[in-house]
Amino acid sequence: MSKAISPFFFNSFPKSGTHLMFQILTGIHPITFDQKLHLYEGISAQLAGHQRELEKLKENEFLSGHIYYSTSWEKLLQDLDMKQIFLYRDLRDVVVSYNYYIEKVNAPLHQYYQKKQLSKKERMLSIIRGIPEAGHLGIHDWFSEFKGWLTAPHVLSIKFEDLIRSEASLNQSVHKIVQFITKGELENLDTVIKRAKENISTQDSATFRKGKIGNWKEEFDDEIITAFKETAGQLLIELGYEKDLLW
Repeated sequence: MSKAISPFFFNSFPKSGTHLMFQILTGIHPITFDQKLHLYEGISAQLAGHQRELEKLKENEFLSGHIYYSTSWEKLLQDLDMKQIFLYRDLRDVVVSYNYYIEKVNAPLHQYYQKKQLSKKERMLSIIRGIPEAGHLGIHDWFSEFKGWLTAPHVLSIKFEDLIRSEASLNQSVHKIVQFITKGELENLDTVIKRAKENISTQDSATFRKGKIGNWKEEFDDEIITAFKETAGQLLIELGYEKDLLW
């Protein structure tokens, strides 16, 4: 691919398929990123440092992170004339994936759960409802920190499910991504899309588990379903994952 791609930012809600998107993006040659540098939260005290990292980006590079929406961060990207891809997922599957991730990775919540000796069900309920004593928001309030990106300008929002639902859905999503970051100016667009898809390998992700759509149906019981509906049922409808609360 002869034409250079302007630097961009890849943002995702945690446990929404971040590594799958890494593979798609790096399959669009010659795009690269620093795997050791991942920006978090984006609160005011971090803004100057984040700006410095974004300003370091060169052509054909992107930076990744889990960044909350704020008008300050939106303005930062606008001032840098930088586009953003935002990836999100059915929040019920996020709960399941996050629970297994915490169980496996030595993170603060891992230590909290070990100390409390919570069951799998209790862990999922705590992710849904929040853990005030550990400073962790419930799933509704947590995603709400990111939700503003869905309507922000110069942002391409992608659902994780559209990357794995079917070959046709994947093709359409990768086409959108390629056109978004290249401004649709490539003569060999189909070749670039094919290369990006061929770069996908779930075995190469240390945190990829099942990556299934609707895996929550195998994990949630009636109590967990009720808790989720009470906490974030309307949000699921807003995001287009359900039409009502009758699920």
